[in-house]
Amino acid sequence: MAGKGKLGSVQRALRMIYRDERIPPPPEGQRPQPVPKLIGAMRSLVTTSCDYWQSRAELFLKQARLMAEYEDDYVYHGVVNQYFPTYDSLSDAELRGYFTWRTAVRRGQIERRGMSYASLYVYELLHLISCVDAQDAYEKLHDFCAAYCALDPQMGRYIAEWEREFIVYYGLSPALLVESEEGEARRRMDDAISTILDRAEHAAEEVVAAVCVLSSYRLERSKLYRAHTDDVNVLVLRVLDRVAEYYGKYRQVSAFADLIAVPQTIPVRLFASAVFQPSGTEQDRVYQMHPLRRYECVMGYWTLHSYERADGAAQRLGALLRGLDAALRAHYGIAEIQPPKLKQWQAKIIREEIDAFVAEQRAAEARRVHLDFSQLARIRADADVTQERLVVEEEELSMPLLSPSQGKAAALPEIFPPATEVAAQPEMLSAAEGAAELTASELRLLRALLTDGDLAWVRAEGLMLSVLVDGLNEKLYEDFADTVIEGDPPTVVPDYLDELTARYLHGSE
Repeated sequence: MAGKGKLGSVQRALRMIYRDERIPPPPEGQRPQPVPKLIGAMRSLVTTSCDYWQSRAELFLKQARLMAEYEDDYVYHGVVNQYFPTYDSLSDAELRGYFTWRTAVRRGQIERRGMSYASLYVYELLHLISCVDAQDAYEKLHDFCAAYCALDPQMGRYIAEWEREFIVYYGLSPALLVESEEGEARRRMDDAISTILDRAEHAAEEVVAAVCVLSSYRLERSKLYRAHTDDVNVLVLRVLDRVAEYYGKYRQVSAFADLIAVPQTIPVRLFASAVFQPSGTEQDRVYQMHPLRRYECVMGYWTLHSYERADGAAQRLGALLRGLDAALRAHYGIAEIQPPKLKQWQAKIIREEIDAFVAEQRAAEARRVHLDFSQLARIRADADVTQERLVVEEEELSMPLLSPSQGKAAALPEIFPPATEVAAQPEMLSAAEGAAELTASELRLLRALLTDGDLAWVRAEGLMLSVLVDGLNEKLYEDFADTVIEGDPPTVVPDYLDELTARYLHGSE
């Protein structure tokens, strides 16, 4: 029994000794595929680089240049979603799948395969990989972004930012920045701020239009504004001037900064949401995208100089415009709207400016000279009698330089037409009562709109449809006190269709 115990101990001890054992091969379907030599060379850049402190962006740029023209046909159906992906963050299978996907993208076949693939492709374009120049890279970037955003809207925000920063970084045309809705909105805002800054160089309607762009309340769409544009323009500017005075006396911030915009200079990092490495030493440069908005690069560091709006500025400005609109409607007898909640001093300024403006209008009306045209015929008859007496006196003096009829015609003041013309005037007014004097083109357009006629002749004759419509609305406004043609394409407002038809289609031309 003792011998058996010793034998068991030896066997247990032998089992504790580790020996080399052959690892069984994986199943046929799980055996790793050989990696292409170029991918292996790309992987080796991590360990063979002389700069052991290189950043991920520097390594990515080196690898991207090496793999610029590489194509693959590897079958991979996985989806990769990583933030700030690089080649090194992908497995061999994922990486070969990316290059296969990229090969198809370059041939115009774009497929949604996760955030990482789209981001890697954009990162390559940001570094001008496989592109002729920056303009070529931008066109490829723009086309890819437009197509991929339709497949994956989540990428839209990042892609729009990358496009804008690409234009700035490589100094492409500023016109490219306004092709997007965001860029166009930014340009309109900067234009409006610039107009208000240079208010003295612009007409009142231009300044008020700029104020409306920056306001949450669109005053220009108001029925009151369309009917009494000039009066409202004057009052808007007067109210804003009073508000500016109040801010100057009682606030530490100016009205311009609180309601319009404030100048600022802030450091920015272009491509902060991407993996990006400048290809060399950054040159000092300035990119002017608008007179009020520019980027500056000094020693590789970027700053943005611009005018930006304070939080709630549009709402504060909108409340003032809506308050003025609501308070002024009673004076003109226009349907009321719900007034905004204003501070007591704001409501007081609006009320005082309206009262002062109305008083000034009444005083001007009282001073205005009124001509009674009903007495015109009598005045002309008296002038005829006076002229005949003068002619008789000339005859008595034996100085018949002119015949009586010639003398009367020559001596009448130019503002009085001949008596026969006076008699004809009532008939002319009756025939065209209420009808505005239109040019031939304006009359033709109006008749075409009233009969749903073809408008192709406008362009064929070298005219602008919008100009003709504006001219019609301006001339007809005196009769209707409202816009009678609106829309694109233009149509006659139904409320005025019958009256315009009676005037301009049925003989009252």
